Amino acid sequence: MLWTPYAVRLLLLTALLTASAPSLAFEADVHYGLTHWLALQTGFDPLAAQIIATGDQRVDSGDMQFIDVVALYACPGKDDVGARRAGSHHYPTAGSVPGPLETRAVSPESDAARKAALAAIKVSPSQAAYMLLKLGEALHILQDSWSHQGVPDVPRFGDAAFGCDAARAWGHPKTRGGASSHKADLTSYWPADTVAMAKATYDLLTQYPLISGQKRTARTWEEIRPALDGFIKASTKTGKAGWFVAHGVSDVSFLEGISLPDGAKAFEQQWPGRKLPPLAAKESRQHAVDADVLDFYNRFFARWLGTEDFGAVAAQFGASPDGKKEKHAEASTAAANSELGMRLKLWRLRDHGSVAALAHTPGPLTTPQRASLDAIAKRPNAYARYPAIAAAYFPLLPHGDDVSPLLPFFVSVTTPPGGHPHAMAVAKFRHAPYDIVGVVAERIGASWRVVSIVSTVDH
Repeated sequence: MLWTPYAVRLLLLTALLTASAPSLAFEADVHYGLTHWLALQTGFDPLAAQIIATGDQRVDSGDMQFIDVVALYACPGKDDVGARRAGSHHYPTAGSVPGPLETRAVSPESDAARKAALAAIKVSPSQAAYMLLKLGEALHILQDSWSHQGVPDVPRFGDAAFGCDAARAWGHPKTRGGASSHKADLTSYWPADTVAMAKATYDLLTQYPLISGQKRTARTWEEIRPALDGFIKASTKTGKAGWFVAHGVSDVSFLEGISLPDGAKAFEQQWPGRKLPPLAAKESRQHAVDADVLDFYNRFFARWLGTEDFGAVAAQFGASPDGKKEKHAEASTAAANSELGMRLKLWRLRDHGSVAALAHTPGPLTTPQRASLDAIAKRPNAYARYPAIAAAYFPLLPHGDDVSPLLPFFVSVTTPPGGHPHAMAVAKFRHAPYDIVGVVAERIGASWRVVSIVSTVDH
C-alpha cells in the first residue's frame, strides 16, 4: 500500500483522536453530527470530516481546556479567566468580562463570532491537515452565536447564599428560553436560525485550504438545503439518529446525552470522542475545605451514585426531626425527604432528555410530575450506571492560588448572618452533559444534612 503524506498526517490525527479518548450551546446533534455531515457535503473525506466534527464537539466539555462551569467562575466561585474563556467559546461578544450583561450581548455571525473561523481558514496549506481540530473549535464558536443570541441571562443556582455574579455569569438569554432552559439549543424551536447557522458553516468549510493539494468537490447549497428540514424537525434522539443514518452517517453515538428524549427506542450508545483524564478516585481531595463537610459529601455521592434506593439515601442524608416527636415535625421531615428522594431519582435517570425540562422546575414536584418520573424509572435500564463511581463525573479543575487536583465535585461553604453554615457541592454528570447539579446542605449542631438539589443549564 502506498502511503501519501496526506494519509500519514490523517493517520497521526486519528491516533490523537482515539488514544486519549475515554470509552453547551447547540448540542452534539449540531456540533458533531451536522458539522460532520456538512463537511462530507463540502468534499472532505470521512476521516477529515470526523476530525473537524470532533474538534467542534469537544468545546462542549470534551477536553479539560473547555470545562468551565458557571458554578466555578460565577456562582458561587469567582474566576475571571474561566468566565472569559466560557464567553469566548460559547457567547462570542465584544463586551468585556467582567462587565454588565447588556454590554455582553451576542449577535449571530458577528465579528467576534467569526474571528476564530476566519483565522482558521487562513491557515497555510502545508498545515491544513494538522489544523482540522482547530477548524472545528472555531466553527463551534460561530455556531453558538445563533443559539445564544441576545443578552445573557443570570442562572438561578440555589438561594442567595450561593447566588451568581451577573458581571461574570453566562446563561441562555431570556428570549431563547432563559438560563434554566435547554430551549436555546434545540433545533426544532429555531428553524430559520438553524438554516442560517448551517449555511455559514457550509460557506467556511468550502473556503478551507486544500489538504496536501487534494481537490474537494462540494455539493451546492441548493442541493443540500432541503435535507435540513428533517434534521431540524426531529425532536427525539431516535428521530435525529434516523435522519443521520438516512443521510450517510451511520455512527450516531455522538447523540449520547443531548437534551432530547430517547423516543421510540432506548438510546444507549456512548460517544468515545472526549479527551478527558480519568479521576484518580471517587473521593474529592479539594483543598481548603473542612474535613467534616468533605467527608459528608464523599459519603453522600458514593451512596447516591451506588444505589437505586433513593428513598433510603434521602432518609440517611436528608432532613431530620432532631429527636422531636411532634407530628408536624415528623410530617415536615417526611415531605422534605420525599421531595429529595424524587430529585435524586430524577438526576440518575439515563434518558435525561425525557426529564430535562422537569429537572429545572422550581418548587416541589407535583403529583403528576412524580408519577411521570416513576413511569420513566420503570423502563428497562432506566438509570445511568457506571463501571466505577468516579466514571460518573466530568472532572473539575478550580483555579486558585494553589494547584488543585482534579475533582469529582466542587464544594463551597458559607454562613449566612445569624444562620447555620451552608454548603453546596457542584457536579457535572456524564449522562447529563449540558447541566450542572448542586447539592445544598446545612449544618445543624454537629451534623450536615442535605436540604435541596439545585441545577442549571451549563452552556
